[in-house]
Amino acid sequence: MTGETRASTSHRERSKARRREAIRRSGMRLFAEQGYDGTTIADIAEAAGVAPRTVSLYFPSKHDIALSVPDEIAARLTAVFRDRPGSGFLDVVDAWLTGEADALDPELVALLTAMYEANPALRAHGSSQITEAVRITGPALAAATELPADHPMNAVVGAAVGAALSQYFATILQQEHAAGTHRLFMACLHALVDAARGGAPGT
Repeated sequence: MTGETRASTSHRERSKARRREAIRRSGMRLFAEQGYDGTTIADIAEAAGVAPRTVSLYFPSKHDIALSVPDEIAARLTAVFRDRPGSGFLDVVDAWLTGEADALDPELVALLTAMYEANPALRAHGSSQITEAVRITGPALAAATELPADHPMNAVVGAAVGAALSQYFATILQQEHAAGTHRLFMACLHALVDAARGGAPGT
């Protein structure tokens, strides 16, 4: 591939990324302003300055637009666990949260918050994405609790961590000075895992 071809490909990819982001943000803004059910694909297309077919090429449904941010957040959690095999469960969660706070665009977070406030059901769906990401890290969580992999407390702790993380994103990422809150939040997660570890056989 020549340099000119690479440059052309890179330009196309950047253009596609910008178009996708424009569609997503237009959709989230409209969901906040006129409700999820009251917004059509045609509305989103008009707001983003594209054809309805273009919206569908990037997002097969409105649901995909609404859940795109929590989907990406959950995918990054899974990726951090994949890229750091052998690391402690809470160490990985800590690193992931720090990365999210640094990486997320405040404007996008504001849109997400407004969309959730106008459509509480979407918040529940978004939370479930993060909870599911925590669930599939089961082996790492079991290692942290020191309980057998099939011990029911692992499922309980996993669900609690997932719910806590969802609430964390609803609050901490909107704060300008969140370092203290982050430390307190991680201390709470450590206490939760430590409590489960206290029920391990032989302890």
